[in-house]
Amino acid sequence: MGQCCSLFRRFHPFSSVELGSTVNAIINEQSVGEDSVPQVHSIDASMSAPSITISGDLNNEVRGYGLALADVPVEQDRAYWEWRVKVVGKKSSDSVDCMFGVSNKRNSKFYEILAESTVPAEKHGTKFMCAIPNLRDGDVVGVMLQQSELPMVQLYLNGEIQSEGQVSKCRGTIFPSVFLPPGSEMSAKFLYREDQFIHGPSRPGFGPLLAERSIL
Repeated sequence: MGQCCSLFRRFHPFSSVELGSTVNAIINEQSVGEDSVPQVHSIDASMSAPSITISGDLNNEVRGYGLALADVPVEQDRAYWEWRVKVVGKKSSDSVDCMFGVSNKRNSKFYEILAESTVPAEKHGTKFMCAIPNLRDGDVVGVMLQQSELPMVQLYLNGEIQSEGQVSKCRGTIFPSVFLPPGSEMSAKFLYREDQFIHGPSRPGFGPLLAERSIL
């Protein structure tokens, strides 16, 4: 009987427990490797207004005027990201304020229709966004989104909650978005990774924005 067991282990050197542990170790090692790859998102030119200019090493900074959307939909239940504002000139007295939040998917046809409309640009595609007035150079706007509780969107300015910066409910596939008003000389940089955050989420359970493949 001892010889049979010896022969069995010669051809099957791992027990079921040992084999299971080895497989789990390999899977965990692969998972860690995938998680360690930094997320890379940018502003999507095809979903943003033609009057928006995209720049930055990661194509995550916008200037000009109009609506700009990131290239990744918000799939997770709770997410957080930031916009760092840079002001290089004075805002004209009749200019509207910058708006932050989320927007549904847009395309070139949307902006063609908008160009022919008499409705102000800030009224198109900004239903799930809120304005923050009197932004200064270096201000950081945090966006906290939760899809299972209300309010669904809550804005923060330099780490302080904004009572007027709330959106009760969002529908459809949504993308992080910013609206830069015409007549203002400013830019907004999209910060979506934890190592990029300046303030970070004020409540537990809110993580950085993740691509859909990363949360499966």
